Amino acid sequence: MLVPRLPTAYLLGPREYPPLLQGNSMFLIESVVLATSLSLGAQPTIVGQAVEAEQLSTLVAAVQAAGLVEALSSEGPMTVFAPTNDAFGLIDSQAIEYLLSDPGKPELARILLHHVVPGRLDAATLLETQEVTTLAGTTLSLEAIRDRLLVEESVVQTADIGASNGIIHTIDRVMLPPVQQSPLELVILNAIERGVPLFNNDNPEGCAAVYATALEAVVAVDGFGLDASVRSSISARLDEIAEDRDMTERAWAYRRIMDALLSERMQVDARVSGDRVLFDFNDPSTVNAFNIVVDGVMGGRSTGRIRSGDGSLVFDGETSLRNNGGFSSMRAAVPSGSCDGADALRIRFKGDGREWIVGTRSGRSFGGESYWTRFDTVNGRWMDVVVPIADMERTSFGQALRGTITPDQIRGIEFYMYDKKAGPFRLEIDSIEAINTANSDDRA
Repeated sequence: MLVPRLPTAYLLGPREYPPLLQGNSMFLIESVVLATSLSLGAQPTIVGQAVEAEQLSTLVAAVQAAGLVEALSSEGPMTVFAPTNDAFGLIDSQAIEYLLSDPGKPELARILLHHVVPGRLDAATLLETQEVTTLAGTTLSLEAIRDRLLVEESVVQTADIGASNGIIHTIDRVMLPPVQQSPLELVILNAIERGVPLFNNDNPEGCAAVYATALEAVVAVDGFGLDASVRSSISARLDEIAEDRDMTERAWAYRRIMDALLSERMQVDARVSGDRVLFDFNDPSTVNAFNIVVDGVMGGRSTGRIRSGDGSLVFDGETSLRNNGGFSSMRAAVPSGSCDGADALRIRFKGDGREWIVGTRSGRSFGGESYWTRFDTVNGRWMDVVVPIADMERTSFGQALRGTITPDQIRGIEFYMYDKKAGPFRLEIDSIEAINTANSDDRA
C-alpha cells in the first residue's frame, strides 16, 4: 500500500500576524482570554473548549480518531498548542486521510502529543521559557521575535484559553515531531554520549569499553536491522580491535564503526575514515526532518515548499522584497556528535543559478546565531560543494559577527535563499555529508 508522505512539504505563504504588546512583561497575542475573566461556572475541559470552538473542529476530529479524548479530559493540568482548521488545511489531504486511518493512528497520536505539554503554562510563563518538553517526549523551542511568539515555526494566534484541566493556545500550523530514532541509533548515540566525556577526561580505556559493549550488543541479536553478513563483519573487526593495546586507537577504531553504522554506509572493512552521511533522501520521508522558515515571521511575503524528488529533497518557492522581506529557508536538527571528527560538509545539489547559503547552528532555536557560507549554483546542473566548517561565518539575523563553530558543536543544518533578489528559486539536494578532508580526495 502506498503510504502518503507526511508533509513538511506544504506551501508556506504570507501570513498575517497578530500584534504583541509588552506591558507588565506580558504580551497580548491577538486575543488573550484569561481564565479569570471566564464565568464563575464550571469550566469545560480542554476537549470541551475545543468542541465549542468552531476553528478547532479538525483538531477535535483528530483527537477522537487518535483515541486521546480521555487523556485530554483527565485531571491534568496540561497546556495544548492547538492548530486551527486553517493550520490543518496546509497539510496534503492524502496525508490527513492516512493519519485518520487505522494504520496512521499511532503516528497521528504522536503528532498530537507533540502539541501537549504537562503543566498550566500561560502566555506570561511561555515568554520567559526557552524550551518545553511534550507528552510525546519531544521538545519545543519558544521564542519571541519581532513582537511575535513562536513555538518552533508556528505563531501563537490566541493565547490563554482557560479550561478546567489546563490551558489552550491556538497556533497557525501543525508541528511535526522529529523522526523517531531506531533502536540502533538509540544504542549507538547513547554509547557516544557516555563515551566521549571519558575520552576527553583522559580515560580512553573507559571510552573503548563503553563503545565495545554497545557494538557487541548490536551484533549479538538480530533486532537492530543489520543483515547477517554485516553483523559477521563487525564481529570479526571487533575481535581485531580488541588485540590493540593502544587504548586511544582502540576507542577511535570502535568509534569509526559506530559512525559508519549511523551513516548507514557500513562496509565490510570498517577501517575507513569517519566520513558520514547526515542526510540522503532515498527514503522520501527523510524530507520531513526539514522545516521551513520564511520572512513571514518578520512580515515579509516570501514562500517556500519542501517535497520529495527522485531520491532527493526539492526546496522551491519565491522570494519577495515586499515589507523588507526577501528570504526563504529550511533547516533540520542533527544529533549531537554527528559531525565529530569531520572538518567540512559536502553537499551534492542541483541549483537554479542563484547564490545560496548553507548554515550550521549550535542550537535548535530559530532566533539564535548561525554560521554561514555562500555558494554559487548553475541552473539545472548537478554539482558538489565542500564547505570547511572552520571558515563558516558567524551571523545573527544576517549580520556578520566574530566567532566560529566547531564540528562537535553542530546541532543543525540550514539552507537560505537570501540574495536580496525577488523571484522563483529551486534547490534540489541529493546528499549532505560530514567529511574529514584529510581522509578524502575532497579539498576545501
